[in-house]
Amino acid sequence: MNPQFSLPFRDPGPLPSRNRRILLIVNPVSGRLKSRSGLFDIIDELYRSGAPTPVERVTVVFTNHRGHATELAAGAPDEGYNAIVCCGGDGTLNEVVTGLLSHPPDRRPELGYIPAGSTNDLAASIGLSGSLRHTASLAVSAPPMPFDVGLFPPTGDFPARYFTYIASFGAFTAASYTTPQTAKNLMGHGAYVLEGVKDLSRLQPRRASFTLGDGTRLEDDYVFCAVTNTTSAGGLLQLPKASVSLSDGLFELLLIKHPKNGGDLNRILTALLTVTPESCPLIDFHHTDNVTVRLKEPTSWSLDGEEAGCGTEVTIRCLPGAVSLRACPEI
Repeated sequence: MNPQFSLPFRDPGPLPSRNRRILLIVNPVSGRLKSRSGLFDIIDELYRSGAPTPVERVTVVFTNHRGHATELAAGAPDEGYNAIVCCGGDGTLNEVVTGLLSHPPDRRPELGYIPAGSTNDLAASIGLSGSLRHTASLAVSAPPMPFDVGLFPPTGDFPARYFTYIASFGAFTAASYTTPQTAKNLMGHGAYVLEGVKDLSRLQPRRASFTLGDGTRLEDDYVFCAVTNTTSAGGLLQLPKASVSLSDGLFELLLIKHPKNGGDLNRILTALLTVTPESCPLIDFHHTDNVTVRLKEPTSWSLDGEEAGCGTEVTIRCLPGAVSLRACPEI
């Protein structure tokens, strides 16, 4: 890996190898506050479903500020935890993964995920749904699966960062981080849709070139770019499940060209609504393990629904199997 894009590892040391000691990281304000109301069911299920490796201890910590989940996950191995269960939305999961990746692979606790956010894109991608009790059971009983993570370079005042399912710019991108939390809690997915529709009236094409890992080069005027590892992005965009694997070491690159008229816009919307991006000549859809993006002017990016700075050139890389995730066998 290019050292320029590396985040620092913590000092290595042995992890406990006996019964599971779980750190349950809960975002109490994510989604519709499900995580707080269902907490007793979650804890009960973690203990019940831990076999064949029994759960020795579950410690619950509520996050109370941005970045807190990263701090907790980064400190988990030193505190004797060999498993982390994240209960929250996509942003909370991103923070937990960032904390885990501050350690070398042999020091990273296994990760379980209980989706309790307003959109839960990653959960939709891996077929993780149902009650909090059901997803808590999977968080400790499902087979551990390798899960790819994206590495985004430093941009402006923002340091290098990881993303679990999407890095994007253009139409709809701002909706993920400008939608008020109160609206997300009250309206869930609908809040993103309402915020995203506003973009349709002010589509701004951006001249951009993309160089893929295999040497393929693309250049055009684009209104949207998504580097994804998901079948559901931003609560608005769906990708074909047959074309997406979360553990193949490849991203899906989706680029939407500038529609010149209503007919172009209709063709784009039809392809997106029918989940057939390959059928539309105004959409570029590729698989790649890394991509270098060059833009004519500084452009704001979003990572997993959070603002990630503004830049004119970035190289985004896939870290294959960076995290061991217990969720369900559909990854």
